[in-house]
Amino acid sequence: MAALLALPSTAAAQAKRYGDVSYAQPSDCSLITRMNPYNPYAYLLRDHCEQSDARLKQSFARLQGRPQPSAKVLSVPAHGTEEAKRYGVACMGGLVMLRIANGWQQALDGDHRYYTCRAN
Repeated sequence: MAALLALPSTAAAQAKRYGDVSYAQPSDCSLITRMNPYNPYAYLLRDHCEQSDARLKQSFARLQGRPQPSAKVLSVPAHGTEEAKRYGVACMGGLVMLRIANGWQQALDGDHRYYTCRAN
């Protein structure tokens, strides 16, 4: 009994700090189309999944006072590809980034929400 009391009673992971912002990629809604390549409705379901995910993330971001994602998920060339270099736009970590003279700038919609993407 005494040995059990000597063991730490909490096994929880360390909590994130307030400044840690996760710009994780959208939920992998593209899995719907990859797993059902012959289903004609898979693209509609994927789009619905992405819009629902964006609305959920917008709600959480609004409550926490953080930047909100756009409701649109764009198909953008992956960072480092020839298309990304040619067009000056790339999908980096699920975010749409625009090439500028000295680096990259995050793409925003008309309501100043950041665009999310899926790499081509």
